[in-house]
Amino acid sequence: MSEHALSAIRFAYYAGTLGTFAFLVTWEGGDPKMLPPQRRLRHILRNLALFGLVLVLADGLVLAWLMRVPWRLTESQGLLTELSLSPIALAAIGFVLADFFDYALHRLLHRWRWLWLIHCVHHSDSQMDASTGARFHPAEVVVEAVLKTTVFLLLGIPLWVDGARAVVLNPINLMQHANVEYPRWIEQRLGWLLVTPEMHRIHHSPEPCETNSNFGAVFSFWDRLFGTYVRPERTREPVYGLRQLAAERWQTVTGMMLTPLRARGLVEL
Repeated sequence: MSEHALSAIRFAYYAGTLGTFAFLVTWEGGDPKMLPPQRRLRHILRNLALFGLVLVLADGLVLAWLMRVPWRLTESQGLLTELSLSPIALAAIGFVLADFFDYALHRLLHRWRWLWLIHCVHHSDSQMDASTGARFHPAEVVVEAVLKTTVFLLLGIPLWVDGARAVVLNPINLMQHANVEYPRWIEQRLGWLLVTPEMHRIHHSPEPCETNSNFGAVFSFWDRLFGTYVRPERTREPVYGLRQLAAERWQTVTGMMLTPLRARGLVEL
């Protein structure tokens, strides 16, 4: 992988992520069901502030400084090295593997109490919009990034593969959370392969049986294969968030950061 190719991936990553976010936030602004402008702006800024802490603590401190990921993007010595696979084959394997990893870890985030206390920060957003796609606790991002990076390095799959996957994943993630009405054909024609917005919105329901379903990130067939798929109902009025974490004290930046500690005493989330 040449430096020019890595630069192209970086450009596509930032342009795709920022461009999609700006487009969706603008689109959401025309929805009369959205929050009043001042409350909506506060909601977006809070979620972006949490994302800023992710960039500093998870991406900057852990991945860049401790694990030296930006300088290890092309490393490819591991268990798969002996197979002498082409870069295209490694990229394909890495893309599918990363998506299965995200699915499996996502299920663990809901199953193990200490992981759920971290992940519930994402689910506590009752006003789901595009900014919800950036609302993750830094500790969750650290756990995911460290584990996935370790798996890739052990297998000998270059880390740039996951960066290239993010070019696709980030816009899809933002679209899944955006408070907009998409054409029906998206669900009908793409739902067999991809996690569509309607499919993912079920995952943000406050009902446990629905919260613990539709764990996929990009591909929808993991949920179908492992029996965690719930078919979306387009006619139902959507309700999001976690009832126990709906109060204002859980929605501030400080509240979101301290949720894993403060919520330990809650029996159900």
